[in-house]
Amino acid sequence: MLGALLLTVVAVVTTTARAEQAAQRTDPPSVDPAYYFILGRHLESADDTRGALAALQRAIELDPKSAELRAELAGFYARQNNAVDAVRVAEEAIQLDPPNEEANRILGTVYASLAEQRIPLRPGDELSAYPRRAIAALEKAKGDGSDIGLDLLLGRLYLQQHSYEQAIPLLTLVVRQRPEMVDAAILLSTAQEGAGRPDQASATLREVLQENPDSYRVQLRLAEVLERAERWSEAADAYGKAQALNPPRAPALTTRRAVALLAASRTSEAKKVVQDAIASDRSKGNDPILLYLLAESQRTLKELDAARATAEKLVAAFPNDGRGLHVLSLILQDLGDAKGAERALRDLIAKDPIDANALNSLGYLLAERGENLDEAITLVERALKIEPGNPSYLDSLGWAYFQKGRIDLADTHLTEAAAKLKSSSVVQDHLGDLRFKQQRYRDATSAWEQALSGDGQSIDRSKIEQKIRDARGRM
Repeated sequence: MLGALLLTVVAVVTTTARAEQAAQRTDPPSVDPAYYFILGRHLESADDTRGALAALQRAIELDPKSAELRAELAGFYARQNNAVDAVRVAEEAIQLDPPNEEANRILGTVYASLAEQRIPLRPGDELSAYPRRAIAALEKAKGDGSDIGLDLLLGRLYLQQHSYEQAIPLLTLVVRQRPEMVDAAILLSTAQEGAGRPDQASATLREVLQENPDSYRVQLRLAEVLERAERWSEAADAYGKAQALNPPRAPALTTRRAVALLAASRTSEAKKVVQDAIASDRSKGNDPILLYLLAESQRTLKELDAARATAEKLVAAFPNDGRGLHVLSLILQDLGDAKGAERALRDLIAKDPIDANALNSLGYLLAERGENLDEAITLVERALKIEPGNPSYLDSLGWAYFQKGRIDLADTHLTEAAAKLKSSSVVQDHLGDLRFKQQRYRDATSAWEQALSGDGQSIDRSKIEQKIRDARGRM
């Protein structure tokens, strides 16, 4: 309707004073609502909000059934930060014309803004309902077309509601049309990751980095996606690039990069990253996280004396930090000091009786030595109550039962642990020992072969190869 009406408007008052007078005359120069529509826009652009409001209200008086005029007035209220009247008038427009795109756009935008700012429209309103109201309105406003601003807002709302599959196509459109919009790319990657597509999320971020190679935020987001996907080597490299892009923030990423390097078995690099961080800032020489990572790096590299010194420094400086005693117990085991390792773990449990990792470690240590097996079982069961289903703990419990001769109970736990930790060489080795004990020689061979192709940690390859030969001879 307005399109046709606007064609009849041949002139608009050119000054605020004359426009105000025209809006207030008893006998206006026109009874055409389009005249006041245009007048309202002109007055608003001239910062005459009172005159603009009067003109729009007069237009509605002349055409009370016009949803378009009410949508214009709702937009005016929204631009004046008057959310209450914006919503009220937009809802009036929608009552007259439910699919009215502009009224729905305003209604949805206002509710989205209120939800983000955590501001209720009226006392007692349930804020959690605002995103759903915003989505319902914006879906009508969108129609079948594409509008970058609307697609971005609606995609963000879908993402907030964890409706990842609905968010992805909208945000994909935005990123394709505007690859320089870093925020849109980050939102899209979040939706893809939330939908269980980490590979797509990382691919999206890599594509955006081609257009925005200096974007620290995108590079950091990529590192985090790779980290959560346990693509450790790629995550470490991505963290390194993020550090290079933003030197002031680089120290904050040192720990995450070092952890990724350790998980990727790039231990020498992890050690250097930590040592460089300590050398660049002497105060970091007493950082408990860096000390822990340094000790773990040294232990993995078999620099056991240096590792012990680092761990003891950590324990002395931070006696309440469990990581110190934990890594010290591992180092002492590697040095052949099982009793010293046991003391360290008992001290740790005394300080924190619900440290599941310490409970499991002590239980496994006792099981490995074949000592105090009832206590070992109790310790690991305590750990599993804290972290139910932890596959490493299930392996410890199964191994303790195996050492005790309870093959039936060992089977339950070792089978589950091996199914969940297929790349863990030591877990597969335990399963092989169990299957051999059960005279299931073919299955034992399969488990030991899996152990040899696994991560290689905490196993003696020559012994496993000998066990495979023995099992094959009995098949």
